[in-house]
Amino acid sequence: MFEPFIWMFKTDNFKQHFIYLFFTYIKFFVIAIIFLILGVLLPQYFIASIVCYVLSGLFFIAPILCVQGYFWELTESIISRDWDISTANIYNGKIKQIFTVHLPEIKTFKFIWRGIASIVATILMFIPFVLLMASGTFLAAVSSLPVQTALLLYLFICTFIPALLWNYAARDSVFAVWNLRKAIYIMGNYTGKYILNTVLFIIFYLADYFLLALMAFLSGAHDTSSLLSLSLFAIVKLVLFYLFSYVQYIYCLYVYAYLLGTIAPPAEG
Repeated sequence: MFEPFIWMFKTDNFKQHFIYLFFTYIKFFVIAIIFLILGVLLPQYFIASIVCYVLSGLFFIAPILCVQGYFWELTESIISRDWDISTANIYNGKIKQIFTVHLPEIKTFKFIWRGIASIVATILMFIPFVLLMASGTFLAAVSSLPVQTALLLYLFICTFIPALLWNYAARDSVFAVWNLRKAIYIMGNYTGKYILNTVLFIIFYLADYFLLALMAFLSGAHDTSSLLSLSLFAIVKLVLFYLFSYVQYIYCLYVYAYLLGTIAPPAEG
């Protein structure tokens, strides 16, 4: 039950990867600021100024794509995890499966490319949902149902999302999110694990949201009037809040990747 929340601390090179993710935003942000300052200092409308603005925007976006791509590479590694069987020295009839996850090789440009691909895959995944829910036949059928039944129908449709995302992570193909047959297979054959991981995912997401909201309240980050005062104390609290929220975000990546990657056994990947 607690494995999704502690597995990363028992994994080789976790500290190295955590440090890499933590400083990814910082180094790209610094480069983006430098290009932004150069764009302001250079003569207006000069071609070099425009190039600097464009590069600044790209370096602001790059860390988001990089971390997103790392998440999908990590999920793929979890899906294809190694496993072994452990038994007691004196056989007592109990057999335990031990899983070993090898963290993805750190390749920044590969992560950025995977981040771009994941956005495309997400858009492609939602296209059939949007077309279905926007179709006149579907809307007419739903409108004739009781409200509770209609909500259950929408909820049922949404239950396919984890399986489709699992398939994308496993196949590394943007069109894998359209493999509905594989999604139904995963949901049907591993229903218990699928439901458990999905419920844990939702509970953890809500807990993470409320913790972040509490920290925002305690740090005063929610109060724009205090931030506009630019007092040293307000700035320090804001910086600490963003550092805490980013560390929390990195930790959550590992939890979400594990919950998504383990909805099916390694043999399915």
